[in-house]
Amino acid sequence: MKLLLQPLPVRIFHWIMALTISYLIVTGLYLHDPWGMLAYGVMRKTHTIAGIILLLNLWGQIYYYLVTGKYTEVLFTPHDFPNLRSFFRYALFITENHPNYGRYNPGQKVLFTSWGLATLLAGVAALPYFFPEYAVWLSRPFGGLGGIRIIFYGITMFFLATIPLHLYLALTEEPAKLQAMFSGYINKEPKVK
Repeated sequence: MKLLLQPLPVRIFHWIMALTISYLIVTGLYLHDPWGMLAYGVMRKTHTIAGIILLLNLWGQIYYYLVTGKYTEVLFTPHDFPNLRSFFRYALFITENHPNYGRYNPGQKVLFTSWGLATLLAGVAALPYFFPEYAVWLSRPFGGLGGIRIIFYGITMFFLATIPLHLYLALTEEPAKLQAMFSGYINKEPKVK
């Protein structure tokens, strides 16, 4: 029996985020220290477009989860704190019992929430580049343009460190769920009574 696990909007949001973040990481590192014969101006423009797409995608996700009321499935809330102990015990192979947390475990929720916050921070930090006439004023809270570069670098390293963690959590939870991020469905055996 097939069970719909990931609706189409969730899959679209996921893959847009995965592609744009991957592209932003590569182009951001290139813009920081250019190598090869790639056109710097083109790379900068496509980097900016990818950042805008990522922010629009995030706002689409926020809207979708608020409208459907399913924001507690992906957002780490104070109600998830009591589940952290059992989650870490299971994720670190201390216990074999798999606790039922719902659609996502607390570790995944922490990642999703922190990725959203990092994306919003990057969007706010990018404002001086969109409004150069106010760059001094807009960049002051971040320590100037140099501070913004440090923030972007930190966000890049954060994503590079947490993407493997996301894959680990997705694969250790239930590898069959991974197919749902492509097809939307998971094959579920009917329970025999």
